[in-house]
Amino acid sequence: MRERVISVLIGSLMMALVAHGAERVVVEGVLVRVNERIVTISDFTERIRQELTQMPTQPNNEELQQFTEMLLEEMVSELVLLERAQEKRLNVEDEMVDNAIENLRKENDLEDDQAWEEALSSSGMTIDALRERYQRSMLLQRAVQGEVRPVEITEEELRLQYELDKENFRVPAKVNLEQVFLVDDGSNSAELSRRAHGMVDRVRSGADLKAEAILAGAELQELGAIPADDCRPELMQALEPLNDGDLTDPLVIAGGVQIVRLVQRIPAGFQPFEEVVDGIRRQHSAETYESQTRGLVEKLKNQYLVEVNQEYLDVVFANLGGA
Repeated sequence: MRERVISVLIGSLMMALVAHGAERVVVEGVLVRVNERIVTISDFTERIRQELTQMPTQPNNEELQQFTEMLLEEMVSELVLLERAQEKRLNVEDEMVDNAIENLRKENDLEDDQAWEEALSSSGMTIDALRERYQRSMLLQRAVQGEVRPVEITEEELRLQYELDKENFRVPAKVNLEQVFLVDDGSNSAELSRRAHGMVDRVRSGADLKAEAILAGAELQELGAIPADDCRPELMQALEPLNDGDLTDPLVIAGGVQIVRLVQRIPAGFQPFEEVVDGIRRQHSAETYESQTRGLVEKLKNQYLVEVNQEYLDVVFANLGGA
């Protein structure tokens, strides 16, 4: 409880000071305390560095500050939930962590030990650090279980959410295409052009495009539904006068000649409700879980001693090389 440790002042804990003339600069200190759990400046700096190694691109100074503040808030929540887990005498068995890591390796085709070790090394992660991360994550989940309740959402509410978020489900105009590509080996481009035009003429007269492609030593390829904006301009120009099922004239492109069939024009619109309803439901469940978890953390903060030395973030930022 707050009363049993309220006399402990955060500013007096673990402060290492470096004298520089008349100034004293904090290089270490307790950044966060939740009851008897503490996170120091160096602990938090190392946590940020680990997280940064997982990012595909490194943030600039402003983004780094925002990320640092977000991670601090996340760490406070973690400490609060870990304290709750201790109160409930929860633990995570080694077997659960082993299974989680085994699944991770299978899902990423890393069952070969050498490939696994190389993947860990490239991510800046040791196996011990990975195990600790999994164990911590599972323990946090267990701390929340039983204290948050799923909330059912009716179909009417789902449809209302669909309408509110409808722009998220917009799909562009597309063209569903097939093609036959005749390779130009450079020996006789004029002959290749003649063959391509002959193929188009025969198909337009009723011949089967797939059979014609086979006879020409090529194959009929399904290109699928492609956003119209992603097609090159000369192809869209060739498709413009066509009806569904029609062929373009032969198109000379890099490496050969392309003959394209417009299978279907698909107008711009929205994904139907039936295609996205499961995603809406999952999103609702996730948002409800996160909201209830935040509420639980705030309730527990009022029961525990929680202190954050916010001004130490400048020290953390400096340690990270921020300007």
